[in-house]
Amino acid sequence: MSADRLDHWVAKARGIETFVPEEGEALHYVANPALPPRKWNPTRFWSQGGPIIEEARIDLNWNTEGGGCWAASLDPDILAEGETVLLAAMRAYVISNFGEEVEEGAETAAG
Repeated sequence: MSADRLDHWVAKARGIETFVPEEGEALHYVANPALPPRKWNPTRFWSQGGPIIEEARIDLNWNTEGGGCWAASLDPDILAEGETVLLAAMRAYVISNFGEEVEEGAETAAG
């Protein structure tokens, strides 16, 4: 699953409404109605993905046995891998909320 799709599913799990502005391709959300929309990218921004890791108590390890990638795990028995810590962690988070298979063809904007 691409990072953009993963960001979409993390937003759904968090109950965050997202959209893609007409002038761009990046997913955005409104954090505060008094402020302009901000990018939603927990697979790249530690300020968004980090609190999710802490809240969900996602365990992170460098996977030395599986080909040099990050491994993220959650109890019970949820394991995900990724090229970066945030990718692995957000994959594990989505699996914990929706299971192993999520719909790839869903709308980009959560709703």
